Amino acid sequence: SRLIAKILKMKSKFLMAFVLLLVTASSFAQTAAEIKWLSITEAEKLMKKNPRKVVVDIYTDWCGWCKRLDATTYKDPAVVEYINKNYYAVKFNAESKDPISFQGTSYTYDPSRRINSLSNLLMGNSTGYPTTTFLNEKLEVISVVPGYQQPQMMNNILHYFGEDQYLTKDWNTYLSSLQNGNQ
Repeated sequence: SRLIAKILKMKSKFLMAFVLLLVTASSFAQTAAEIKWLSITEAEKLMKKNPRKVVVDIYTDWCGWCKRLDATTYKDPAVVEYINKNYYAVKFNAESKDPISFQGTSYTYDPSRRINSLSNLLMGNSTGYPTTTFLNEKLEVISVVPGYQQPQMMNNILHYFGEDQYLTKDWNTYLSSLQNGNQ
């Protein structure tokens, strides 16, 4: 009977260790999911084979809100999953000194303004960082969304453009439909 008790105790410890390992692996898998960021050139190439909308995160290295967006919103599991499934995600440093080719045009760094000229196309009238720009399947700007967005708001914005709601509803009508539970 002592032997059986010892065996049961060992099985119990093994089972607890196994469950702990599963829980740890599961939580690691959830936090390990990341947005598959591309360059604008890579997204343009992928569009030729498989068109989809593009979300462009326009940032600078010195921007605190850009870092917060990366650390919170772009780590949120719902945001990560929706972007990876429905968009090509582009990370674009507005101050990039590298020449960038996009849609047959070469964009270069403008030292007097300290930005890459592609920023003019992607940001429209927005002047702050971060700025999120949405492009349609033809790489045309749908909308420019300035500023930091909380995960839930970003998720709403992603669905609004990703599901083509913007074609039939203005933003406020769409938000009201979410708050009333009918989409």
